[in-house]
Amino acid sequence: MEKFSQSYPSKPLAWPAKAPWAIAGVVGSGNLEVLLEPYPSSPDAANFIVETPIPGYRESWLAALEDFASAFPLGGTKATIHDQGAPPIVVKLRLRQALDQIRQP
Repeated sequence: MEKFSQSYPSKPLAWPAKAPWAIAGVVGSGNLEVLLEPYPSSPDAANFIVETPIPGYRESWLAALEDFASAFPLGGTKATIHDQGAPPIVVKLRLRQALDQIRQP
């Protein structure tokens, strides 16, 4: 199991009171699960924690996460990702699904 964390500058995300967290995907489904939580001690950074059973793809993970953090406001957020071998497009999809839950009126 490989585990790593990384932070990237990102515009702040306004967390509504009704959304203490958001989750997308199910790790047991064979791809991955993303949990987004407020992380107020780091308001201008997106913070990622990744656990994956597939070693050797850290650079690909970091590129996908940096791309997402620059495209969407995730400042003040911690994203915990439990992977089971998902390709980068699924990583971005699950991050977007969790972010959309937070942004829903």
